[in-house]
Amino acid sequence: MSITCPKCGDENPDGTRFCVVCGEYLAWERHDPEDDTRRPQRAEPPPQEQHAELAVGLSDSSLACAPGELVTTTVTVRNKGTRVERAMVTVEGGAASYATVVPEELVIQPDEAAECVVTFAPPRSSSVPAGAASFTVRARSQVSSGITAAAEGYCVVAGFDDLSVELSPKDSRGWWMTQHMVVFTNQGNMPHRVRVRAEDAENELRFSRPAPGLLIAPGRTELALRVWARPGLTGPARQIPFAAKVDVDDGGKTIRADGTRTVLPLAMSWPLKAVVAVVVLALAAAVAFNAWRGEQEQAVLDRETYLAGSGTLTDGHTSVETPRLPDEAKIFLSPDLSQGSWAEAEPGWLPFTGAVGVTRRGWNTFSVQGLDGSNVAGMGFNYLIVRDPKGTLNGRPYEAGSGSIQPGERQVSIPAATATSESVILLTVEMDGMPADHVAGLRVDAKEDGGFTVATLDLMPAPMEIGFNWVVIDSDDSSVAGTGTTTSGDPARIDTSAGSGVVLLTTDVTHSGLSGAAAPAVYVDDQDGDGFTVSAFTGPAVGFDYLVVERRQ
Repeated sequence: MSITCPKCGDENPDGTRFCVVCGEYLAWERHDPEDDTRRPQRAEPPPQEQHAELAVGLSDSSLACAPGELVTTTVTVRNKGTRVERAMVTVEGGAASYATVVPEELVIQPDEAAECVVTFAPPRSSSVPAGAASFTVRARSQVSSGITAAAEGYCVVAGFDDLSVELSPKDSRGWWMTQHMVVFTNQGNMPHRVRVRAEDAENELRFSRPAPGLLIAPGRTELALRVWARPGLTGPARQIPFAAKVDVDDGGKTIRADGTRTVLPLAMSWPLKAVVAVVVLALAAAVAFNAWRGEQEQAVLDRETYLAGSGTLTDGHTSVETPRLPDEAKIFLSPDLSQGSWAEAEPGWLPFTGAVGVTRRGWNTFSVQGLDGSNVAGMGFNYLIVRDPKGTLNGRPYEAGSGSIQPGERQVSIPAATATSESVILLTVEMDGMPADHVAGLRVDAKEDGGFTVATLDLMPAPMEIGFNWVVIDSDDSSVAGTGTTTSGDPARIDTSAGSGVVLLTTDVTHSGLSGAAAPAVYVDDQDGDGFTVSAFTGPAVGFDYLVVERRQ
């Protein structure tokens, strides 16, 4: 039987007098094992608490790449939790469309890291604009629900130039005036500011003068070029070559497109007297017809205080035909993405502001064009024309006028006798020709009894004089006119019995807390018989004014 040392607890053979470990004297008497003092036992540690956490880092968050080439960044995903993780790595944001991740899935031990490579390869096409595109690399745990981590960066895509110009048709025949289209095909990834001029060697032709500083966005753009000649009474047809010359980016280069104008003689092979008689009769008939048509169209406009309808921006611009358009008539526009080819567009394709304006008006037509330099080809829009400075719209009284923001200014105060802090106010830019610089659009910045304040959407100084039309409407009936606010996630819903009518909108920051900050434009997102929804192109939630009128075209 062994003897247990009372001091250290070690077991010693029977008969041992001193402990072989500590030297303690061992008593002679035998010890009952149950009375022996046992060696203390070490307590088991408590089980470790489990938790999950990921961290993401980038080897380079600021990248630059030329279209058609590629650039990479290494992603490091660290497992800061206590269990083995399986993480899926994805790329979000503007650069995600041309990004790939290899490998997409990582298995990571606790307190260790794993790497993958993100490759950005922007294509050499107009689908990817030049400039900085942000991205977010996100790692999502496939083991622990809801555990994610992310790192942000940006990729600067270099610009490339691929602009061509041609005349369509190249050859035209006629007596006095013919028309060609200057067709711009921009297959590059950045817009170009151009100036178009035309000339012939003998100075026999006269040409229309397109607005200077036209912005050619990626895609196809057409510009009308009218050519006048002075025909002779008799003789052979004359072929006069001419050229349209396009100065690109302030004269950085010039592109030439050649054409031919064939001038026909008035008499051709007919007897001169017969020709004169026919011409006189034709002119008389034309004058009589135009007078009759003008009377009929004016009668239509006289019966109605307004006209309203919809259109689509073909290649970023379009012309709208109307009955005779008086000089004092005011035109109002609003983007409508529930119609046109943008009705099914992805949100990522939205332009910067979506601002549209009237860039030219004629006897019975007006032109509509995008203003901020974004590609708005295929975007739908609604329009409203009010004939008189005062009248009624859907039974609600209105007051209309014009104003302008001067170069270098951000806003202007407009006096309006019927305006109050609760009025509905619509604004639309109207300029004589396409502006030489980008115009972000306009907004209502303040309202008060007797007037209101108009400001640029982005609160940047106006690069030139920005002309605009305004109308103030009594908003007592919210089914036809009122105010609303978009949200950051969902469109704002407006229920109205006139839901199938034409909807006009204007950004109004007087009640949304954005009076000192840039604000986005708003657009019609969807429309049905019971109402419509409104969204903002970019940015935070924003207020807006709306008007719904019966469609009259």
